[in-house]
Parts: sequence; C-alpha cells; structure tokens
Amino acid sequence: MSALLHLLVRSSNETSSEEDECAALKGPNFDPNSDEYAAVMIAWCVTIGLAVLASAASFWLCFRHFQHYHNPVHQRQIVRILLMVPVYAFCSTLSFRLIQYTVYIDIVRDCYEAFVLYSFYILLTNYLGPTLEAQHERMQGKPKMRYPAPLCCLWYNPSGYAFLLNTKFLVLQYVVVRPATTTLAMILSAFNLLCPTSSSPSHGQFWITYINLISSTLAMYGLFTFYIVVHNDIKEYKPLWKVIAVKFIVFFTFWQSILLDALVAMQVIKSSTTYSSENATDLIQSFLICTEMVIAALLHMKAFPYSEFTQTTAGRRTRVLPSMLDALSPMHILHDITSAPGDVRAQRKRRKQKKRNRILGQFDDAFEDRISMIDVELGSPRSASGGKSPGKGRMDSPLSPLKTAVGVNDIAEESEEDSEYESESDEGGLVGARSRGFQSHDPLYLGDVSLEEFQGDIKRSDL
Repeated sequence: MSALLHLLVRSSNETSSEEDECAALKGPNFDPNSDEYAAVMIAWCVTIGLAVLASAASFWLCFRHFQHYHNPVHQRQIVRILLMVPVYAFCSTLSFRLIQYTVYIDIVRDCYEAFVLYSFYILLTNYLGPTLEAQHERMQGKPKMRYPAPLCCLWYNPSGYAFLLNTKFLVLQYVVVRPATTTLAMILSAFNLLCPTSSSPSHGQFWITYINLISSTLAMYGLFTFYIVVHNDIKEYKPLWKVIAVKFIVFFTFWQSILLDALVAMQVIKSSTTYSSENATDLIQSFLICTEMVIAALLHMKAFPYSEFTQTTAGRRTRVLPSMLDALSPMHILHDITSAPGDVRAQRKRRKQKKRNRILGQFDDAFEDRISMIDVELGSPRSASGGKSPGKGRMDSPLSPLKTAVGVNDIAEESEEDSEYESESDEGGLVGARSRGFQSHDPLYLGDVSLEEFQGDIKRSDL
C-alpha cells in the first residue's frame, strides 16, 4: 500500500510540459531498469492478490448455488450478479497491466455491468411473482405515491401494468445504452477521435461520459422507485442487503471514475515526468476496484447465501454443469429486449380496453334502475328518500332515462292525496276540495259530484 501511495504522490507532484490531450495512454513502466520498477511491481502484485481473493470467494459461492440449484427462476439471476465480482476484478487487473487497451477491456466490464443491473431488477420482480400477471396481482390495492426526489411533486399509481413496464424499461435501456456507448468509444479511439483525457464537447469522450451518466441515473431511479414500492412485499427475501451489494459495485465504481476525472480537471491529480494525469487516474481506478471487489464478495455472501435454497430440500444436490449452462445463458435477456416493443403494444391495448370499459360503465350507470318498483316496500328507507336511491343520484336526474317514469314514492303520494280528497269531498264536495287548493293533478271520480252541482259551479265561475 505504501508503494502505491508513493507512486500516486509522484504522479500528483511532479509536473511536466503540456501534453497532447488526445495522446495515447501510457501504462506503468515494467522495465526492471527503471527507478519505479519496484513500486510498480508491488502495486501490480497487490492488485493481482486482491483480484484472486475476491474471485475465489465469488466462484465458491456460485459453485454452492450450482450444487443446490432448486429454484432456477431466482438463482439464475443471483449467479449472474455474483459473477460480477470476478469480471470486474479480472478487467481491472488487465487494465493495470495493459493500460493502452483499457478502452477495449472496458467493453466486457461495461456490458456485464448493465447485464447485472437488469438481472437484479428481474430478481426483484420474480420475488413478487413468476409472470407479469402475477406481479400485477400482488401490486393491487397500493395507494398512489409520490416519485422520489427530484420528482417528488409528481404522483404515480403503482398498482397498474404501466408502473411495472415503465420501471422495467428504465432499467432495460441501460442494458442497451451502456454497451453501445462503449462500442462507440472503441470505434472513436481507433480513429483517434475519442480523446479520453479531454473534457471538450468537440471530442467523443465528453458525449459518451454524459450519455452514460444520464442512462445510469435513469436506470438507478427506476430501480430505486420499484424497490420503494415492493420492499415490504418481499421483505422475507431481505432485499435491503441485496440492493446495497448491487449498488456498491454498479454505481459506486461509476461515480468513482467521475470523481477521479473531476480531480484531474481541478488539477488535484497532475501529470508527472513519467505518467500523464489520465494514466494516474486509470491506475488508481484499477487498484481501487480490485480492493472494492473483496468487500463486494463479502457483501454477496451476506446478501445471496446459498443456504436459503437448502432448507426446504434437505441438502439435496443438483448437477453442476446443467445449472451452470442455465445460469449463464443470455437467451432470457435477449428475449426481454426483443419482446419490449410487444409489451408496449400490449400495454396500449390494455389502456384502450380500460378506456372503453370506463365509457361502457358510465353508459350502464345511466340506465341503472335506481328505484325498484317490485321489491321495495312502501315506507322503506328507499321510498322515504324522496324518489332517490340511498347513496345515488335522484331519479329525476337529467342523465336518467327513467326521469318520466312513475316511481314508488310518487304512487304513495298520489294515494295519500286521493284519500285526503275523498274525505274532503264527503264534507264539502268539490267546493270543499277547492277550498284546500284544487290541483290539476288531483284525481276526479264521477261519483264525487253530480252533474247539476258541476254545472252550477261553472255558472258561478263565469260570473
């Protein structure tokens, strides 16, 4: 460690003449006759030792999962996550020794990084259910929630298909963007257009860095939003440790490289007579990643133990080779990428069908018989509601097709008026009825008044 710090101090304090920002990267000097050979070899050996230690721990854990491969849906994704440690350690060790080929080595590391991130998202969704329909069923009943910062002023509904598909696409886009930008960097480097030490928009490194930054941020945002919604539903799987283990590798290493580039831009890490500032940051990055992979391997043992798959199988072992082939097959993720347009079309159909159902539901509500004329007794709460069903609108609502229909309450009122009219007619005939205010809708029976009385009433009204 002291040898590495000595090497970094030399790189930071010994300045040289201004260099071409698009010059090819120069690796550490492994010439036995050079002054720095001892420091370089010590740093190189420490890097190899850390990489071997981290890889051995991860390979052992993967092997134990292969021996107890009783839940392929979950363990397939777990093994892919575990293999990220040896992939990162191997690529970082090669970058330390072959720094001039760093751009090409990064293709393998970056592609697998995106692959692991998506595998972790699929693992979380599989904890909810094996199919999209089963996952959607588990999400039912969840209230609307605010998006995490910085979009906390917006709301979303986590109980729909759209939430599952949107978060999936946010993570899946990183699987496509990250390898694409790395491949583009390789092409630009071949034509001397990348300029990895440049922060100018006129060079490819500027655009590739910020595209990766935006893509990784979107993927992390989608993954974090999904985790907030489902963490209580899958708490028996201890998802917090799994999130920490994955975030530690995928995003900490990326932001670490951004920080080192910023230190170069602020001239905290300077060029020396032997190394450029970019060479120094690549060496630091390679060494730090190998160190961090040891920590990551320990986190993986805590987050993804094989013992959780042996409790229900009485320790029964499975064949290693078929388990390995199933876990390492890329066909599942290729299927998800190719089926993404179909998922979008299916979601559009679901939205259209939901809209049609909503319209038909409103149409059916308009023709709903709000007042039963058959099974409701007079004097019941419904009949006493003034021609209105409990909890619903009035029968004479403008939207009701039964607006002009005779309801139970109207029949009851007319029966009461008939009784009052008959009693008053017995006392004073039609005049008595008129004295209480004769209404045009009051019923008139032929036996209530004689023809002579009716004609007399007409003559008096003419006078």
